[in-house]
Order: sequence, then C-alpha cells, then structure tokens
Amino acid sequence: MDKMQDTTDENRVDNENIRIFISYSWDNENHKQWVKSLAERLRNDGIEAILDQWELAPGDQVPHFMEKNIRESDHVLIICTSSYCEKSNNRRDGVGYEDNVMTAEVCQKENHRKFIPVLAKGSRAEAIPSWLNGKYYLDLSTNEIYERGYLELKRTLLGERPTAPPVRRRSANG
Repeated sequence: MDKMQDTTDENRVDNENIRIFISYSWDNENHKQWVKSLAERLRNDGIEAILDQWELAPGDQVPHFMEKNIRESDHVLIICTSSYCEKSNNRRDGVGYEDNVMTAEVCQKENHRKFIPVLAKGSRAEAIPSWLNGKYYLDLSTNEIYERGYLELKRTLLGERPTAPPVRRRSANG
C-alpha cells in the first residue's frame, strides 16, 4: 500500500469536512443525474459536496450562490463536457458567470489546486475549457475508468496523495 501524505489545509479542524462546490452545465437530465450521483457518493465518503440541485430554491439569487460557494469551498470540481466547454469559452449562461469568478480567483490567489477539472463526457480537446488547458484533470468519462478516477479524486480531496518512498543512501563504495 502506498504511503499517504496529508496535504489538507493546516488550519482545518480535524472533524470538519472538506467542502467542495460542483460547477457543471445542465446538458440534459441524464447528465444532471450523473452529477447528482457523483455528489451523493462524495457526501457518503465524508466530503461536503455543494450542488445547486439541493441548495437553490425559487427566488434565490443565483449569482450570489455561485460566488459564495466558489469563494468558500476548499475545492471546486469543474465537470467538463463539450457543452460546458462551449459555454465556458464563450462566457455564456451560468457556466460563463462561474468561470469569470473562478478565473478571477486564480489570478488573485496562490491555491491553483482548488479548481479540479473532471472529464465527464467526450475527449479532453472537446470538453476542457481553454482556461483549464494544461491542468491535470481526472477522467470519469467511461464506466471502465470511472472507479479509478473517482478514487483518485476522493484521495485528492481528502489530502491522501501518495508520497515517494525515501531515497536510499548511497554507500561510499559506489
């Protein structure tokens, strides 16, 4: 088993859950359900996943909801599809608004690992927005690789990333 290193925020109280916000586009009902299932599984694993489907009610201020949760979350999962990418790159709809908030935070703060692209459908080239190009992303786009990607996501969010083994000291004889 890999040695794991706790990389969570040092100021976090041990029993406080990691809080994540999920940014996604409402491509269709199946996609909304896929995102909801991901959020439910994260919550079941002790991660406080914030999802508009649970939090927003008629009359709520949607921009305030987006801003507050992007700002106050430990991480933002960006669920990438071709529809999300198109809206992001053209700064359209709620996705475009959220991306403006996220890119502003990237420019102002040092925590670049806060924003985690998750490939839900399609290829990297068609689904990852231009402002996320070059970021390490997690691929959950097919049933065959979903579980491996989910486990890496969970370990990342919980600060349980693997660490390299110690370097063996060389002997004087070579």
